[in-house]
Amino acid sequence: MRDVLTVARLGGRLFLGDGRAVGGIAVLGVCLGAGLPLLIAASLRSRDVEVVLGMHLGMLAVVLTMVATTQTAVTLSTRREMLVLKRLRASGLRGRAIIGGELVNIVTQATLLSALISMILYTFTYVPPPQLPLLFAACVVAVAGVLALIGVIFSIVTRRPDLNAPATIPFIVASAVGAGGYGPFVTGLLPGWVQWALDLLPTGAMVEIAGLAYRGGELATLTGPVLNLTVWALLGLVTVRFLFRWDPRR
Repeated sequence: MRDVLTVARLGGRLFLGDGRAVGGIAVLGVCLGAGLPLLIAASLRSRDVEVVLGMHLGMLAVVLTMVATTQTAVTLSTRREMLVLKRLRASGLRGRAIIGGELVNIVTQATLLSALISMILYTFTYVPPPQLPLLFAACVVAVAGVLALIGVIFSIVTRRPDLNAPATIPFIVASAVGAGGYGPFVTGLLPGWVQWALDLLPTGAMVEIAGLAYRGGELATLTGPVLNLTVWALLGLVTVRFLFRWDPRR
């Protein structure tokens, strides 16, 4: 655990040292995650908490996917090409500590950004805080972790850093549609089998768990979403265990 935290702190310092990256992620995340729900809330003639909450959760899923999946893929590919990963391994750190530390760093960033977005909406709209705040927090952390693992898979499939971000765009779009990020009208136009397939993505599980956290209800209904996230996490862990490469492209 100490090694994981050491790598996480190193990754955090490298990230904070890049002012453009910090500013870009913060501005884009807030504009998407808070800006669109704010516009929807202001444009409605009467207060409709469900509509604004649905947009909030949908855009939060988009932000988590962009921060966790895309940033993980780009970060690991870049550090692989710059031989940072090999140097870390040569220092005596184990592979699981290196990747685990990078994931802890990125999940922390995604969680803090999600908290900022949520607080903005609680302050400037009529969306109430979740009735089960601990469940909501656990949901954000768990989904960010699973999405970060998927980002590691993207870094395996697309090993060039300049192609990692474009390669994740279809996944981001699918996650946004499935989570309701484009509004209920767009989601309602999809065939049933497409909606079913998109619900299998981690962001589909996030919307269900976070929705329960906001509205309250029986935790027993979360068996499906929790199983969804567990399967994606196991898939990511197995793929990373057997397919991750430490050497740069030749």
